[in-house]
Amino acid sequence: MSSAFAVIKTDSISFQFHNTPLKNALKQLIDDHGVSIVFPDDIVNTPISAQCKSCTQEEAVVAVLSTSNLVWKQTGNQFTVFNSVTPFRFAVSGRAMDKETGEPIPFANVFIPELMIGDISRNDGSFSILNISTRVCTLTISYIGYETKKTYLLFPKDENIFQEIFISPKVLTTAAVSIMGTAREFMDRSNSPGQISFSPRHISTLPNLGEVDIFRSLQLLPGIQLGLGGTSGLNIRGGTPDQNLVLLDGMPLYQTDHLFGFVSGMNANAIKDVQVYKGGFPAKYGGRISSVIELTSRNGNSLKPHGSIYGNFMSQGVSGEIPILSRGSWLFNFRSSTTSTFQTELYESIQAYVTGDDNFNLIGESADIEKQQRLEYSPQFSYYDFTNRFSFMVTPNHRFTLTSTTGMDSIRESREFFGFSTILGNDSSYTQGSTEWKNSGTTLNVSSKWNHESDTQITLSNYDYSSSYDSKDSADVNNVRMMIGSVHEENTLQDRSIKFHHRYVGFENHKIESGIDETFYDIMFYNHKMDGSISNESSIEQNGFLHSFYIQDLWVPSPRWVIQSGLRVSYFSERVGFYTSPRLSVINKISPNITAESFIGKHYQFVHRLSGYNTTRGTQGMWILSSEDIPNISSLNTHFGLNCDFSDYTITGEFYYRSMDDLVQFKESSIPVTALRNDLGEEESLMNIGSGKTNGIEIILRKRKGPITGWLSYQRNKTQYTFPNLNQGKPFFSDHDKTQEFKSVFMTNIGSWELTANWVFASGHVYTDSENVDVENLQIIISSHKNESRLSSIHHLDVSLSKTWRVSIAKIHTGLSIYNLYDRNNISHKRYNPYKSELTMTDVVMFGITPTIFLQISF
Repeated sequence: MSSAFAVIKTDSISFQFHNTPLKNALKQLIDDHGVSIVFPDDIVNTPISAQCKSCTQEEAVVAVLSTSNLVWKQTGNQFTVFNSVTPFRFAVSGRAMDKETGEPIPFANVFIPELMIGDISRNDGSFSILNISTRVCTLTISYIGYETKKTYLLFPKDENIFQEIFISPKVLTTAAVSIMGTAREFMDRSNSPGQISFSPRHISTLPNLGEVDIFRSLQLLPGIQLGLGGTSGLNIRGGTPDQNLVLLDGMPLYQTDHLFGFVSGMNANAIKDVQVYKGGFPAKYGGRISSVIELTSRNGNSLKPHGSIYGNFMSQGVSGEIPILSRGSWLFNFRSSTTSTFQTELYESIQAYVTGDDNFNLIGESADIEKQQRLEYSPQFSYYDFTNRFSFMVTPNHRFTLTSTTGMDSIRESREFFGFSTILGNDSSYTQGSTEWKNSGTTLNVSSKWNHESDTQITLSNYDYSSSYDSKDSADVNNVRMMIGSVHEENTLQDRSIKFHHRYVGFENHKIESGIDETFYDIMFYNHKMDGSISNESSIEQNGFLHSFYIQDLWVPSPRWVIQSGLRVSYFSERVGFYTSPRLSVINKISPNITAESFIGKHYQFVHRLSGYNTTRGTQGMWILSSEDIPNISSLNTHFGLNCDFSDYTITGEFYYRSMDDLVQFKESSIPVTALRNDLGEEESLMNIGSGKTNGIEIILRKRKGPITGWLSYQRNKTQYTFPNLNQGKPFFSDHDKTQEFKSVFMTNIGSWELTANWVFASGHVYTDSENVDVENLQIIISSHKNESRLSSIHHLDVSLSKTWRVSIAKIHTGLSIYNLYDRNNISHKRYNPYKSELTMTDVVMFGITPTIFLQISF
């Protein structure tokens, strides 16, 4: 039984058809609404159901034909309907944007549920979906912390319209208009095995140690180890921080922290999105063996000016956002440590923690009161960073961004030694030291969307890192203070990169990405030492280039299977060779709620960071290139995971294994120049070359809805190294090895207050018992039984309570965070002191109960 009715309007068309024969519906458009339509008599007269309210003629024709296999074209005011010779395929392109600020939203999930096809928005928020086999569909866009937006599409009308889709941040309404609360979301699984999407939008509500910190917040995720003593360094699945590729808008970062690792180098207020690739990463990325952390900075508000000021016990800062012709914006963010204005007890505690292992302070620790030995030490720490970004949309399909960042750490140290003539050669000696670590980088990104099938991105970047260390030594000789020595060290690194990325999605069920990366390295180290009248000078310079080409294909043979294969080929000048890195990942949707994933891939690393017991202030954090004598690190990474996704809960279990070859470890040398000389014999080599392996499991249970949300995670890891010249050639645990970690995060709202608590439990770090440690020339030597002992487990409870007020045009966000609420006495690591009459080993205790107050005023 068919039925139809229509309402005639002079300026629009409204109708509703239910099981109406198609020919009857078309004739009614002709007769009742004056639409000029020509159609053949042999079309299939199937019943249709359609409705339209205040539609144009084109919209009315599209609605009536939406469920048929007929196509049409318009010539003037006439519509011609005919049978399609080939199956029709439509496409849609657009950009996901923040409704409040106009910012593009990267890594948003764009999906058409009816067809089980979709895309992930790029860094500029753009997306494309092809092979749409229906005229009517619903486009769904979702992102962490935002409301899901559904957009109704009609083809072919919407195929030629660039869809700018605005989605709104989730807001929890309250009874009091002056109080604002936000439903907090931090992470989600992404489209690659082992990949996590993390949004820093609400991390100020997480418990913190003095400073809102992106990297320390990431440590609450499974697979990312808690930092030593509360530091923000990232050990991901058994890797070291220098094995992570950290990118800011496509630019690699080499200095990622302040204050010896206690504060992330990137301010959370400047970052929009964080992508963490833990297990393996696509062929698009290369140059590191452990993980990729891709940071996308905020574009800033393109609709209206915005600014904020903030402060806590570690730093204070200011940020601003200025629209540019409603087509772009300028965002800046400046942060500096509080020591420039006042010094908090937290700062003093951190200073004592990070300087306690310094050789000079170990000398002071060995003081014998009966011999009237003592050390007077007064350090001054400070840091700052400045990030700014210009973004401009030339056309809806072409936009560019210019991001720059700069930062500096400065340490001024004054030491006075009395009574240490047996160690220092003089009864009274004085040391004045100053160290500066600087970094600056600029990156230009030009994104172009040429059509539905093809888009490109060009990235030009220049990054500079430098450290400078000066020390002057003086002593009282015959009651006259005389200069007895000095040290000057400089280390610089420059990374200049050009990247071209192309994506083509014109093939059915395939998304092909390819690109070229060109990186040019310049590294210099200089050392000048005066000892009395004797002058020693040495230096090294390294210059090299890395050429890489990659291609990867994302193949979706069916809604149940996603297969991504890729190949990366690199040529490194210093090793004069090509290095091939194949990658393969498979995702299988076993059922609507259960997904299995796996990955295997080869990775290479061509840069290394110097570390050791006796590195000086100037060589801490020094980077060197692989060379004829220093091999490239290589790894084979494997990953398998199973995810169960339900409406309120998700549970994920993952297993991983990584083998590493040609790991480089420098012996206890304070100056790397001799280690890089070519004229040393093998027996004099100051490098150890070995292998390693790491494996583990991760389990996370996440609750996404309800009055209490959060997650529970457990990880078990085993990381071991083997070096022929270390530990008698036997495998030993890495210094950062932890057997297991349990981490829990709970979030809720108490009225208008946001309450967050996290409790962590972790195995203690490994160490070598003092009976297996030797001292030669005041240097610590471990020849056997390395890292065979383990400290007792640690655990602590951290809480944060915060609230946001709306006062006139200002928004005030303030709160209290307490680290280690029940004041647990946790041991961070062991400290060896070779300067006493006998080697001593003492416990280094982590922070006790530590409260922090923070305040941010936005307008």
